[in-house]
Amino acid sequence: MSLTGIGVVLIGIAFLVIAVYAAWTLNNLANVLRGIEKTVEQMPQQLDDIFRETGQMLNHTNVTISEVNDKLHTLSPLFYMVNDVGEMSRKLTTPLARFSMNKRQKTDSKSETNEK
Repeated sequence: MSLTGIGVVLIGIAFLVIAVYAAWTLNNLANVLRGIEKTVEQMPQQLDDIFRETGQMLNHTNVTISEVNDKLHTLSPLFYMVNDVGEMSRKLTTPLARFSMNKRQKTDSKSETNEK
């Protein structure tokens, strides 16, 4: 066998190895694509489930907010009464505080004049 024949055989073996490796790689790629296909097929159903659950959650949230609003509406008179009591106590204590401050200032000014 001549050198040309040996070279052709080696090139043939190299092409065979490359072909086997390419077939193995393409087979793995095909498996990955099959997995992606299964995932993509399931996505519409999963999205429908997510949207359905989201809709139910929004409905429950609306009901809860409505109940909270009703309870706050029921408690509003109580808050107004507490506000009124606070205003009345402020109106009563403000003159007393002024009277007390005036008495204290008079006492302080008398004690300062007595010290001098």
